[in-house]
Amino acid sequence: MIIGGEHRKSSDGSTFNVTNPATDEVLAKVPKGTTDDAKAAVDSAESKFGKWSETPAPERAEILYRAGEIIRKEQNELAELLTLEEGKAFPEALAEIVEGYDAIMFIAAEGRRMWSFVSPSEQKDKVCMVIRRPLGIIGVITPWNFPFSIPLWKIPPALMGGNTVVFKPASNTPLIGMRIVEIFERAGLPAGVLNFVTGPGSGVGEALLNDKRIKMISFTGESKTGHRIAQANALFLRRQILELGGKNPIIVADDADLNVAIPAILYASFSNCGQKCTAASRIIVEQGIHDEFLERLSNGADALIVGNGMNPGVQVGPLITEEARNKVQSYADLGREEGAKVLCGGSRYDDKERSRGHFFRPTVFANATNDMRICQEEIFGPVAAVIQARNVENAIDIANDTRYGLSSAIFTRDLKAAFRSLSRIDAGIGYVNQGTTGAEIHLPFGGIKESGFGREAGEIAIENYTEKKAVFIDYSYQRRSWYFSEAS
Repeated sequence: MIIGGEHRKSSDGSTFNVTNPATDEVLAKVPKGTTDDAKAAVDSAESKFGKWSETPAPERAEILYRAGEIIRKEQNELAELLTLEEGKAFPEALAEIVEGYDAIMFIAAEGRRMWSFVSPSEQKDKVCMVIRRPLGIIGVITPWNFPFSIPLWKIPPALMGGNTVVFKPASNTPLIGMRIVEIFERAGLPAGVLNFVTGPGSGVGEALLNDKRIKMISFTGESKTGHRIAQANALFLRRQILELGGKNPIIVADDADLNVAIPAILYASFSNCGQKCTAASRIIVEQGIHDEFLERLSNGADALIVGNGMNPGVQVGPLITEEARNKVQSYADLGREEGAKVLCGGSRYDDKERSRGHFFRPTVFANATNDMRICQEEIFGPVAAVIQARNVENAIDIANDTRYGLSSAIFTRDLKAAFRSLSRIDAGIGYVNQGTTGAEIHLPFGGIKESGFGREAGEIAIENYTEKKAVFIDYSYQRRSWYFSEAS
Protein backbone atom coordinates (compact mmCIF):
# COMPACT_ATOMS: atom_id res chain seq x y z
CA MET A 1 0.00 0.00 0.00
CA ILE A 2 1.05 3.63 -0.45
CA ILE A 3 -0.09 6.00 2.30
CA GLY A 4 1.41 9.46 2.70
CA GLY A 5 4.10 8.49 0.20
CA GLU A 6 5.19 5.56 2.38
CA HIS A 7 5.11 2.06 0.90
CA ARG A 8 3.83 -0.11 3.71
CA LYS A 9 2.33 -3.45 4.70
CA SER A 10 -1.13 -3.76 6.20
CA SER A 11 -1.45 -2.81 9.86
CA ASP A 12 -1.97 -6.43 10.92
CA GLY A 13 0.50 -7.93 8.43
CA SER A 14 -2.11 -9.95 6.53
CA THR A 15 -1.91 -10.53 2.77
CA PHE A 16 -3.83 -12.08 -0.11
CA ASN A 17 -2.72 -13.69 -3.36
CA VAL A 18 -3.04 -12.19 -6.82
CA THR A 19 -3.16 -14.89 -9.50
CA ASN A 20 -2.88 -15.09 -13.27
CA PRO A 21 -6.35 -16.10 -14.53
CA ALA A 22 -4.83 -17.85 -17.56
CA THR A 23 -2.63 -20.20 -15.51
CA ASP A 24 -3.89 -19.86 -11.92
CA GLU A 25 -0.29 -19.15 -10.88
CA VAL A 26 0.36 -16.74 -8.01
CA LEU A 27 1.79 -13.45 -9.25
CA ALA A 28 2.20 -11.67 -5.91
CA LYS A 29 1.21 -11.41 -2.29
CA VAL A 30 -0.48 -8.10 -1.60
CA PRO A 31 -1.26 -6.35 1.71
CA LYS A 32 -4.80 -6.99 2.90
CA GLY A 33 -5.73 -3.57 4.17
CA THR A 34 -7.71 -2.99 7.35
CA THR A 35 -10.05 -0.29 8.58
CA ASP A 36 -7.04 1.25 10.34
CA ASP A 37 -5.19 1.41 7.02
CA ALA A 38 -8.17 3.06 5.36
CA LYS A 39 -8.32 5.62 8.15
CA ALA A 40 -4.60 6.31 7.80
CA ALA A 41 -5.08 6.93 4.09
CA VAL A 42 -7.90 9.39 4.75
CA ASP A 43 -5.78 11.08 7.43
CA SER A 44 -3.00 11.52 4.89
CA ALA A 45 -5.34 12.90 2.23
CA GLU A 46 -6.84 15.29 4.77
CA SER A 47 -3.45 16.61 5.86
CA LYS A 48 -2.38 17.34 2.27
CA PHE A 49 -5.62 18.84 1.02
CA GLY A 50 -4.93 22.45 2.00
CA LYS A 51 -1.62 22.82 0.22
CA TRP A 52 -2.63 20.80 -2.84
CA SER A 53 -5.90 22.69 -3.29
CA GLU A 54 -3.94 25.96 -3.35
CA THR A 55 -1.50 24.71 -5.97
CA PRO A 56 -2.22 26.53 -9.26
CA ALA A 57 -4.09 24.39 -11.77
CA PRO A 58 -1.42 24.77 -14.49
CA GLU A 59 1.15 23.45 -12.02
CA ARG A 60 -1.05 20.47 -11.23
CA ALA A 61 -1.43 19.91 -14.96
CA GLU A 62 2.32 19.69 -15.47
CA ILE A 63 2.43 16.69 -13.12
CA LEU A 64 -0.32 15.00 -15.13
CA TYR A 65 1.53 15.65 -18.38
CA ARG A 66 4.68 14.06 -16.96
CA ALA A 67 2.67 11.05 -15.79
CA GLY A 68 1.25 10.70 -19.28
CA GLU A 69 4.73 10.78 -20.79
CA ILE A 70 5.81 7.95 -18.48
CA ILE A 71 2.77 5.88 -19.49
CA ARG A 72 3.49 6.38 -23.17
CA LYS A 73 7.14 5.40 -22.75
CA GLU A 74 6.38 2.28 -20.70
CA GLN A 75 3.15 1.22 -22.41
CA ASN A 76 4.33 -2.24 -23.48
CA GLU A 77 5.56 -3.13 -20.00
CA LEU A 78 2.31 -1.90 -18.49
CA ALA A 79 0.27 -3.90 -21.02
CA GLU A 80 2.18 -7.07 -20.15
CA LEU A 81 1.43 -6.62 -16.45
CA LEU A 82 -2.22 -5.93 -17.26
CA THR A 83 -2.49 -9.11 -19.33
CA LEU A 84 -0.80 -11.23 -16.66
CA GLU A 85 -3.05 -9.89 -13.92
CA GLU A 86 -6.42 -9.45 -15.68
CA GLY A 87 -6.11 -11.95 -18.54
CA LYS A 88 -7.19 -9.96 -21.58
CA ALA A 89 -5.30 -10.43 -24.84
CA PHE A 90 -2.14 -8.34 -25.06
CA PRO A 91 -3.33 -6.14 -27.99
CA GLU A 92 -6.47 -5.30 -26.02
CA ALA A 93 -4.41 -4.61 -22.91
CA LEU A 94 -2.17 -2.28 -24.91
CA ALA A 95 -5.27 -0.47 -26.20
CA GLU A 96 -6.39 0.01 -22.60
CA ILE A 97 -3.03 1.52 -21.65
CA VAL A 98 -3.32 3.94 -24.56
CA GLU A 99 -6.85 4.85 -23.44
CA GLY A 100 -5.48 5.64 -19.98
CA TYR A 101 -2.84 7.84 -21.60
CA ASP A 102 -5.53 9.62 -23.63
CA ALA A 103 -7.57 10.20 -20.47
CA ILE A 104 -4.76 11.74 -18.48
CA MET A 105 -3.60 13.97 -21.33
CA PHE A 106 -7.16 15.17 -22.00
CA ILE A 107 -7.60 16.19 -18.37
CA ALA A 108 -4.13 17.73 -18.13
CA ALA A 109 -5.19 20.21 -20.81
CA GLU A 110 -7.84 21.48 -18.39
CA GLY A 111 -5.05 23.01 -16.31
CA ARG A 112 -5.32 26.13 -18.45
CA ARG A 113 -8.93 25.67 -19.49
CA MET A 114 -10.94 25.10 -16.30
CA TRP A 115 -13.26 27.92 -17.21
CA SER A 116 -16.03 29.39 -15.14
CA PHE A 117 -17.91 32.53 -16.18
CA VAL A 118 -18.76 36.16 -15.49
CA SER A 119 -22.39 37.25 -15.68
CA PRO A 120 -24.17 40.60 -15.93
CA SER A 121 -25.52 41.95 -12.65
CA GLU A 122 -28.93 43.43 -11.91
CA GLN A 123 -27.15 46.44 -10.40
CA LYS A 124 -24.75 49.03 -11.71
CA ASP A 125 -21.04 48.80 -10.83
CA LYS A 126 -21.28 45.21 -9.73
CA VAL A 127 -19.81 41.96 -11.07
CA CYS A 128 -21.37 38.52 -10.80
CA MET A 129 -19.10 35.57 -11.39
CA VAL A 130 -18.60 31.88 -10.66
CA ILE A 131 -15.41 30.30 -9.36
CA ARG A 132 -14.50 26.64 -8.90
CA ARG A 133 -13.50 25.09 -5.61
CA PRO A 134 -12.38 21.50 -4.90
CA LEU A 135 -14.68 19.16 -3.02
CA GLY A 136 -12.12 17.72 -0.60
CA ILE A 137 -11.16 14.05 -0.26
CA ILE A 138 -12.33 11.76 -3.06
CA GLY A 139 -12.78 8.02 -2.59
CA VAL A 140 -12.05 6.15 -5.85
CA ILE A 141 -13.18 2.51 -6.00
CA THR A 142 -12.51 0.71 -9.27
CA PRO A 143 -13.20 -2.71 -10.86
CA TRP A 144 -10.88 -5.40 -12.17
CA ASN A 145 -12.04 -5.53 -15.81
CA PHE A 146 -10.44 -2.20 -16.80
CA PRO A 147 -7.96 -1.75 -13.95
CA PHE A 148 -5.83 0.84 -15.75
CA SER A 149 -8.15 3.00 -17.83
CA ILE A 150 -11.02 3.36 -15.35
CA PRO A 151 -8.79 4.69 -12.52
CA LEU A 152 -7.41 7.16 -15.05
CA TRP A 153 -10.95 8.32 -15.86
CA LYS A 154 -11.35 9.19 -12.17
CA ILE A 155 -8.06 10.12 -10.51
CA PRO A 156 -6.74 12.79 -12.95
CA PRO A 157 -9.88 14.97 -12.91
CA ALA A 158 -10.08 14.62 -9.13
CA LEU A 159 -6.46 15.81 -8.81
CA MET A 160 -6.89 18.51 -11.43
CA GLY A 161 -9.83 19.88 -9.48
CA GLY A 162 -7.57 20.33 -6.43
CA ASN A 163 -8.80 17.33 -4.46
CA THR A 164 -6.84 14.64 -2.67
CA VAL A 165 -7.62 10.98 -3.30
CA VAL A 166 -7.85 7.61 -1.59
CA PHE A 167 -7.76 4.89 -4.26
CA LYS A 168 -9.00 1.35 -3.59
CA PRO A 169 -8.53 -1.02 -6.54
CA ALA A 170 -10.30 -4.34 -7.07
CA SER A 171 -8.58 -7.15 -5.18
CA ASN A 172 -8.14 -9.18 -8.38
CA THR A 173 -6.02 -6.47 -10.03
CA PRO A 174 -4.10 -4.37 -7.50
CA LEU A 175 -0.69 -4.63 -9.21
CA ILE A 176 -1.49 -2.39 -12.17
CA GLY A 177 -3.23 -0.01 -9.72
CA MET A 178 -0.05 0.28 -7.72
CA ARG A 179 1.85 1.11 -10.91
CA ILE A 180 -0.56 3.99 -11.53
CA VAL A 181 0.23 5.50 -8.12
CA GLU A 182 3.96 4.97 -8.60
CA ILE A 183 3.78 6.74 -11.97
CA PHE A 184 2.19 9.77 -10.31
CA GLU A 185 4.90 9.68 -7.64
CA ARG A 186 7.61 9.65 -10.32
CA ALA A 187 5.88 12.52 -12.10
CA GLY A 188 6.24 14.69 -8.98
CA LEU A 189 2.88 14.41 -7.24
CA PRO A 190 3.42 15.40 -3.60
CA ALA A 191 3.33 12.52 -1.13
CA GLY A 192 -0.06 11.93 0.45
CA VAL A 193 -2.11 13.62 -2.27
CA LEU A 194 -2.89 10.20 -3.81
CA ASN A 195 -3.10 7.27 -1.38
CA PHE A 196 -3.49 3.60 -2.29
CA VAL A 197 -5.10 0.97 -0.07
CA THR A 198 -5.59 -2.65 -1.12
CA GLY A 199 -8.04 -5.01 0.49
CA PRO A 200 -11.64 -6.27 0.42
CA GLY A 201 -14.66 -4.08 -0.05
CA SER A 202 -16.13 -5.46 3.17
CA GLY A 203 -13.23 -3.94 5.11
CA VAL A 204 -11.44 -1.14 3.28
CA GLY A 205 -14.41 -0.19 1.10
CA GLU A 206 -16.83 0.02 4.02
CA ALA A 207 -14.33 2.04 6.04
CA LEU A 208 -14.13 4.60 3.24
CA LEU A 209 -17.91 4.74 2.89
CA ASN A 210 -18.34 5.33 6.60
CA ASP A 211 -15.76 8.11 6.88
CA LYS A 212 -17.61 11.43 6.80
CA ARG A 213 -14.43 13.26 5.75
CA ILE A 214 -14.73 11.76 2.26
CA LYS A 215 -16.76 14.21 0.20
CA MET A 216 -17.33 12.09 -2.90
CA ILE A 217 -17.26 8.44 -3.94
CA SER A 218 -16.51 7.61 -7.56
CA PHE A 219 -17.35 3.94 -8.11
CA THR A 220 -17.47 1.56 -11.04
CA GLY A 221 -18.74 -1.96 -10.45
CA GLU A 222 -21.80 -4.15 -10.19
CA SER A 223 -25.27 -2.75 -9.53
CA LYS A 224 -25.75 -4.59 -6.22
CA THR A 225 -22.67 -2.88 -4.77
CA GLY A 226 -23.81 0.40 -6.30
CA HIS A 227 -27.03 0.21 -4.29
CA ARG A 228 -25.04 -0.29 -1.08
CA ILE A 229 -22.76 2.66 -1.87
CA ALA A 230 -25.71 4.92 -2.70
CA GLN A 231 -27.29 4.10 0.67
CA ALA A 232 -24.08 4.95 2.53
CA ASN A 233 -23.59 8.17 0.57
CA ALA A 234 -27.13 9.28 1.38
CA LEU A 235 -26.28 9.32 5.07
CA PHE A 236 -23.64 11.99 4.46
CA LEU A 237 -25.37 13.79 1.58
CA ARG A 238 -22.20 12.95 -0.28
CA ARG A 239 -21.58 13.40 -3.98
CA GLN A 240 -21.23 10.24 -6.05
CA ILE A 241 -20.66 8.79 -9.48
CA LEU A 242 -21.99 5.26 -9.91
CA GLU A 243 -21.12 3.47 -13.15
CA LEU A 244 -22.81 0.08 -12.84
CA GLY A 245 -23.94 -2.87 -14.95
CA GLY A 246 -25.50 -3.29 -18.36
CA LYS A 247 -27.53 -5.62 -20.54
CA ASN A 248 -26.70 -3.92 -23.77
CA PRO A 249 -28.68 -4.47 -26.99
CA ILE A 250 -27.51 -4.38 -30.57
CA ILE A 251 -30.24 -4.10 -33.20
CA VAL A 252 -29.45 -5.58 -36.61
CA ALA A 253 -31.86 -4.30 -39.25
CA ASP A 254 -32.71 -6.17 -42.45
CA ASP A 255 -30.65 -3.70 -44.50
CA ALA A 256 -27.49 -4.04 -42.37
CA ASP A 257 -24.20 -4.89 -44.04
CA LEU A 258 -23.31 -8.14 -42.27
CA ASN A 259 -19.70 -7.88 -43.45
CA VAL A 260 -19.50 -4.81 -41.21
CA ALA A 261 -21.85 -5.97 -38.47
CA ILE A 262 -20.55 -9.46 -37.71
CA PRO A 263 -16.92 -8.53 -36.82
CA ALA A 264 -18.09 -5.55 -34.78
CA ILE A 265 -20.64 -7.63 -32.86
CA LEU A 266 -18.10 -10.40 -32.21
CA TYR A 267 -15.78 -7.82 -30.67
CA ALA A 268 -18.57 -6.15 -28.68
CA SER A 269 -19.76 -9.49 -27.30
CA PHE A 270 -16.57 -11.44 -26.72
CA SER A 271 -13.59 -9.11 -26.27
CA ASN A 272 -12.20 -9.30 -22.74
CA CYS A 273 -14.18 -12.55 -22.54
CA GLY A 274 -17.41 -10.54 -22.35
CA GLN A 275 -16.31 -8.92 -19.09
CA LYS A 276 -17.39 -5.39 -19.94
CA CYS A 277 -20.29 -3.38 -18.58
CA THR A 278 -20.84 -2.30 -22.21
CA ALA A 279 -20.60 -5.81 -23.68
CA ALA A 280 -23.32 -6.73 -26.18
CA SER A 281 -25.26 -9.59 -24.62
CA ARG A 282 -28.57 -9.18 -26.48
CA ILE A 283 -28.53 -9.17 -30.28
CA ILE A 284 -31.95 -8.22 -31.64
CA VAL A 285 -32.26 -9.14 -35.31
CA GLU A 286 -35.00 -8.35 -37.82
CA GLN A 287 -36.63 -11.50 -39.14
CA GLY A 288 -35.59 -10.99 -42.78
CA ILE A 289 -31.90 -11.69 -42.09
CA HIS A 290 -32.27 -13.62 -38.85
CA ASP A 291 -31.22 -17.06 -40.10
CA GLU A 292 -28.22 -15.83 -42.11
CA PHE A 293 -27.11 -13.68 -39.18
CA LEU A 294 -27.29 -16.60 -36.74
CA GLU A 295 -25.16 -18.81 -38.95
CA ARG A 296 -22.51 -16.19 -39.55
CA LEU A 297 -22.35 -15.02 -35.92
CA SER A 298 -22.05 -18.54 -34.49
CA ASN A 299 -19.41 -19.49 -37.06
CA GLY A 300 -17.46 -16.36 -36.21
CA ALA A 301 -17.70 -16.94 -32.46
CA ASP A 302 -16.62 -20.55 -32.85
CA ALA A 303 -13.54 -19.44 -34.81
CA LEU A 304 -12.28 -16.97 -32.20
CA ILE A 305 -8.84 -17.84 -30.84
CA VAL A 306 -9.13 -18.33 -27.08
CA GLY A 307 -6.06 -18.72 -24.88
CA ASN A 308 -3.38 -17.10 -22.77
CA GLY A 309 -3.43 -13.40 -23.60
CA MET A 310 0.37 -13.30 -23.82
CA ASN A 311 0.39 -15.74 -26.73
CA PRO A 312 0.53 -14.22 -30.24
CA GLY A 313 -2.74 -14.30 -32.14
CA VAL A 314 -4.98 -14.84 -29.11
CA GLN A 315 -8.21 -12.85 -29.33
CA VAL A 316 -10.06 -13.86 -26.15
CA GLY A 317 -8.51 -14.51 -22.76
CA PRO A 318 -9.90 -16.17 -19.63
CA LEU A 319 -12.55 -15.16 -17.15
CA ILE A 320 -11.12 -13.49 -14.08
CA THR A 321 -11.75 -16.27 -11.52
CA GLU A 322 -13.05 -19.81 -11.20
CA GLU A 323 -16.10 -18.37 -9.46
CA ALA A 324 -16.77 -16.21 -12.52
CA ARG A 325 -16.46 -19.23 -14.81
CA ASN A 326 -18.87 -21.23 -12.66
CA LYS A 327 -21.33 -18.35 -12.85
CA VAL A 328 -21.14 -18.25 -16.65
CA GLN A 329 -21.57 -22.02 -16.82
CA SER A 330 -24.67 -21.79 -14.65
CA TYR A 331 -26.18 -19.24 -17.04
CA ALA A 332 -25.33 -21.41 -20.05
CA ASP A 333 -27.15 -24.29 -18.37
CA LEU A 334 -30.03 -22.00 -17.44
CA GLY A 335 -30.38 -20.81 -21.04
CA ARG A 336 -30.81 -24.39 -22.19
CA GLU A 337 -33.41 -24.99 -19.49
CA GLU A 338 -35.28 -21.85 -20.57
CA GLY A 339 -35.55 -23.17 -24.12
CA ALA A 340 -32.78 -21.30 -25.89
CA LYS A 341 -30.55 -23.26 -28.27
CA VAL A 342 -26.76 -23.26 -27.95
CA LEU A 343 -25.29 -22.78 -31.42
CA CYS A 344 -21.69 -22.74 -30.21
CA GLY A 345 -19.85 -22.79 -26.92
CA GLY A 346 -21.74 -23.29 -23.70
CA SER A 347 -18.94 -25.02 -21.81
CA ARG A 348 -15.40 -24.74 -20.49
CA TYR A 349 -12.33 -26.14 -22.23
CA ASP A 350 -10.85 -29.51 -21.33
CA ASP A 351 -7.50 -29.34 -23.18
CA LYS A 352 -4.31 -29.34 -21.12
CA GLU A 353 -3.38 -25.66 -21.38
CA ARG A 354 -6.78 -23.98 -21.11
CA SER A 355 -8.12 -26.28 -18.40
CA ARG A 356 -5.55 -24.74 -16.02
CA GLY A 357 -7.05 -21.28 -16.38
CA HIS A 358 -10.55 -19.89 -16.24
CA PHE A 359 -11.41 -20.20 -19.93
CA PHE A 360 -14.93 -20.50 -21.36
CA ARG A 361 -16.04 -21.06 -24.93
CA PRO A 362 -17.64 -18.07 -26.69
CA THR A 363 -21.34 -18.88 -26.57
CA VAL A 364 -24.20 -17.94 -28.90
CA PHE A 365 -27.83 -18.70 -28.02
CA ALA A 366 -30.59 -18.87 -30.64
CA ASN A 367 -34.36 -18.98 -30.05
CA ALA A 368 -33.96 -16.56 -27.15
CA THR A 369 -36.81 -14.39 -25.91
CA ASN A 370 -36.36 -11.24 -23.90
CA ASP A 371 -38.16 -12.60 -20.85
CA MET A 372 -35.49 -15.27 -20.32
CA ARG A 373 -33.07 -14.69 -17.46
CA ILE A 374 -30.15 -14.94 -19.88
CA CYS A 375 -31.63 -11.85 -21.58
CA GLN A 376 -32.40 -9.92 -18.39
CA GLU A 377 -29.50 -10.57 -15.99
CA GLU A 378 -25.92 -9.44 -16.40
CA ILE A 379 -23.83 -12.57 -17.03
CA PHE A 380 -20.47 -10.79 -17.43
CA GLY A 381 -19.03 -13.48 -19.64
CA PRO A 382 -18.72 -14.55 -23.30
CA VAL A 383 -22.43 -15.15 -23.88
CA ALA A 384 -24.65 -13.52 -26.51
CA ALA A 385 -28.35 -14.28 -26.96
CA VAL A 386 -29.99 -13.63 -30.34
CA ILE A 387 -33.60 -12.44 -30.25
CA GLN A 388 -35.77 -12.19 -33.37
CA ALA A 389 -37.79 -9.00 -33.94
CA ARG A 390 -40.59 -8.23 -36.41
CA ASN A 391 -39.15 -4.85 -37.34
CA VAL A 392 -36.97 -2.06 -35.97
CA GLU A 393 -39.79 -0.58 -33.86
CA ASN A 394 -40.35 -3.96 -32.23
CA ALA A 395 -36.57 -4.27 -31.74
CA ILE A 396 -36.48 -0.91 -29.93
CA ASP A 397 -39.26 -2.04 -27.60
CA ILE A 398 -37.29 -5.21 -26.82
CA ALA A 399 -34.11 -3.20 -26.28
CA ASN A 400 -35.86 -1.05 -23.66
CA ASP A 401 -37.37 -4.01 -21.81
CA THR A 402 -34.60 -4.27 -19.19
CA ARG A 403 -33.73 -2.65 -15.89
CA TYR A 404 -30.39 -1.50 -17.33
CA GLY A 405 -29.59 1.38 -19.67
CA LEU A 406 -25.90 1.79 -20.39
CA SER A 407 -25.03 1.26 -24.06
CA SER A 408 -26.92 0.38 -27.25
CA ALA A 409 -26.24 0.05 -30.96
CA ILE A 410 -27.94 -0.42 -34.30
CA PHE A 411 -26.65 -1.63 -37.66
CA THR A 412 -28.62 -0.15 -40.53
CA ARG A 413 -28.34 1.90 -43.72
CA ASP A 414 -31.62 3.68 -42.92
CA LEU A 415 -31.00 7.08 -41.32
CA LYS A 416 -34.56 7.25 -40.02
CA ALA A 417 -34.18 3.90 -38.24
CA ALA A 418 -30.81 4.98 -36.86
CA PHE A 419 -32.10 8.24 -35.42
CA ARG A 420 -35.27 6.60 -34.12
CA SER A 421 -33.14 4.16 -32.14
CA LEU A 422 -30.88 6.92 -30.82
CA SER A 423 -33.82 8.97 -29.60
CA ARG A 424 -35.98 6.13 -28.24
CA ILE A 425 -33.62 3.59 -26.67
CA ASP A 426 -33.12 4.16 -22.94
CA ALA A 427 -29.34 4.24 -22.72
CA GLY A 428 -26.59 6.68 -21.87
CA ILE A 429 -24.59 5.73 -24.97
CA GLY A 430 -25.75 5.01 -28.52
CA TYR A 431 -23.85 3.74 -31.53
CA VAL A 432 -24.74 3.41 -35.21
CA ASN A 433 -22.94 0.80 -37.31
CA GLN A 434 -20.59 0.02 -34.43
CA GLY A 435 -20.84 -2.33 -31.46
CA THR A 436 -21.72 -1.25 -27.93
CA THR A 437 -18.08 -0.81 -26.91
CA GLY A 438 -15.50 1.78 -27.90
CA ALA A 439 -16.21 4.95 -25.91
CA GLU A 440 -13.87 7.88 -26.55
CA ILE A 441 -12.45 9.91 -23.69
CA HIS A 442 -13.67 13.32 -24.87
CA LEU A 443 -17.34 12.29 -24.71
CA PRO A 444 -19.37 11.69 -21.53
CA PHE A 445 -19.75 8.07 -20.40
CA GLY A 446 -22.48 6.65 -18.17
CA GLY A 447 -25.90 5.08 -18.01
CA ILE A 448 -29.45 5.39 -16.73
CA LYS A 449 -31.81 3.15 -14.76
CA GLU A 450 -29.82 0.47 -12.88
CA SER A 451 -26.74 1.20 -14.95
CA GLY A 452 -26.12 4.02 -12.53
CA PHE A 453 -26.09 7.77 -12.79
CA GLY A 454 -23.60 10.52 -13.34
CA ARG A 455 -21.20 10.81 -16.25
CA GLU A 456 -17.45 10.45 -16.55
CA ALA A 457 -14.95 11.75 -19.11
CA GLY A 458 -15.64 14.50 -21.61
CA GLU A 459 -16.43 18.06 -20.65
CA ILE A 460 -18.22 16.94 -17.47
CA ALA A 461 -15.12 15.40 -15.89
CA ILE A 462 -14.02 18.57 -14.09
CA GLU A 463 -17.64 19.37 -13.19
CA ASN A 464 -17.81 16.14 -11.20
CA TYR A 465 -14.91 17.01 -8.93
CA THR A 466 -15.45 20.73 -8.28
CA GLU A 467 -18.04 22.94 -6.68
CA LYS A 468 -19.22 26.12 -8.34
CA LYS A 469 -19.30 29.10 -6.00
CA ALA A 470 -21.31 32.19 -6.88
CA VAL A 471 -19.44 35.45 -6.22
CA PHE A 472 -20.86 39.01 -6.14
CA ILE A 473 -18.47 41.98 -6.18
CA ASP A 474 -19.88 45.47 -5.61
CA TYR A 475 -17.30 48.09 -6.63
CA SER A 476 -19.65 51.09 -6.46
CA TYR A 477 -18.59 51.92 -2.87
CA GLN A 478 -22.07 53.40 -2.44
CA ARG A 479 -24.80 52.78 0.06
CA ARG A 480 -27.69 50.95 -1.59
CA SER A 481 -31.24 51.35 -0.33
CA TRP A 482 -32.34 47.75 -0.92
CA TYR A 483 -35.90 47.33 0.41
CA PHE A 484 -35.66 49.48 3.51
CA SER A 485 -36.10 53.21 3.83
CA GLU A 486 -33.10 55.50 4.18
CA ALA A 487 -34.00 56.13 7.81
CA SER A 488 -33.49 52.49 8.70
